[in-house]
Amino acid sequence: MMKKFNIKLILLECLALIFIISGLKRLYIAYNGKQFDALMSEDWGKFDSLTDIRIGQFFANQAYWTLSSLIIGILIVGLINWKYKFGIINSIIVLLITFGISLTGFYGTGIINRYLNYFCGLFAEGYGIAFLIGGLLIFFVGITILWKTIALNKNTVHNTVYN
Repeated sequence: MMKKFNIKLILLECLALIFIISGLKRLYIAYNGKQFDALMSEDWGKFDSLTDIRIGQFFANQAYWTLSSLIIGILIVGLINWKYKFGIINSIIVLLITFGISLTGFYGTGIINRYLNYFCGLFAEGYGIAFLIGGLLIFFVGITILWKTIALNKNTVHNTVYN
């Protein structure tokens, strides 16, 4: 029997995807830390010496990275919902909410992001290591939430069989 709509599941999956995508975006910045350091210090010569792409293409690559992370995350959530026989409506709602949040630029702003930047900046001076620490932290929080969502799915499916 397919469950139609589960708001708790939808909210947990959206929260997990927000953390996972934000963490992956920070990992992208960490991977390109030297380029970001050059951009933030407005050292155009150093940026040109580090890479052969233009600044616009550099930021477009970051947007592609975020979009591909979003698509992969939605596919994973869809597979989880399909495996535990939750309706496709849950996955569609998670897709719409998460994509809507992505369009607002929520992943790069906010008070949590500011405090995380400050906390991670204590461990490193450049963007590379600071964003690596923050990205891993946020990514693993998202994976933990998604893991708890899977456990919730197992319990819900298991409990409905006996009711």
